[in-house]
Amino acid sequence: MSVANETAKNNLTGIVFMVAAIFTLATMDAAAKWLVESDYSVFQILFVRSLTNVLIMLALLPFVGGIGLLKTRRIFAHSVRGVFGFIAPFMFFSALLTMGLAEATVVFFISPFVMTALSVPLFKEHVGPHRWAAIVVGFGGVLYVVQPTSDVFNPAAFLVIGGSLAYCFLMLSSRWLGKTETTFTIVFYVNFVVMICGAIGTPFYWQDMPFDDLVVVGIMAILSLTGNFFIVKAFTTGEVGVITPFEYTALIWAVVLGYFLFDEIPESNVWWGSLIIAGSGLYMVYRENRKKPA
Repeated sequence: MSVANETAKNNLTGIVFMVAAIFTLATMDAAAKWLVESDYSVFQILFVRSLTNVLIMLALLPFVGGIGLLKTRRIFAHSVRGVFGFIAPFMFFSALLTMGLAEATVVFFISPFVMTALSVPLFKEHVGPHRWAAIVVGFGGVLYVVQPTSDVFNPAAFLVIGGSLAYCFLMLSSRWLGKTETTFTIVFYVNFVVMICGAIGTPFYWQDMPFDDLVVVGIMAILSLTGNFFIVKAFTTGEVGVITPFEYTALIWAVVLGYFLFDEIPESNVWWGSLIIAGSGLYMVYRENRKKPA
């Protein structure tokens, strides 16, 4: 198999992992919004979710390779990545208290454009003028949704943008760490560090959780674990500039879940912004595929 064909195959595999990851993570975001609106602290939500993930992974350890999977010489890199792994959902979940699921998700889509731009200096990937133009238009779509100069501007959008930038580092570091670390190792340590970060604030905000709410957190944990596994596989398999546009499938899930679970109907600026952002992302995919050999 030629190098070009091997790259194309890897990109297709990465795309499949990305689509699966986005579905599970969008569903997790909906569960998080339900818990936040039930007055649970984000510290507590992240602590219980990550603790559950760590326990699940420790239980699976004997069946997937043993204790050797936890050995690493890059503990500092895992720790830094884990801090960003805490900051990203902490800021995003906090914003969900006052923002609709679809609106917050659309604003969060500043991240694919940032990641595509950063793939040039970090991974030496080529991004041509057409994709640079799509990045600029995509940023414009995010600004149209946020409308920073209007009376309807929601300051919580700053939380989403901050969480999105932290997410960029989290995802790009997956590709970097994936060169020497297994997917299990990467996912385990990010959950372990998030658990520690959550534990720092949880004692100040802890509320007893009835069984039904614990079930919701448990579902969140499984969705988070599955989504993180898929997303690490996506970024360690395909090229960043190719797979990141498929994150736009989250727009569909955010609208559907927001409507059926929270009776949310996005405003017109969210719909138009979504079209601009998704169109820009799809154009980047088109340009990437156009340069591939038949």
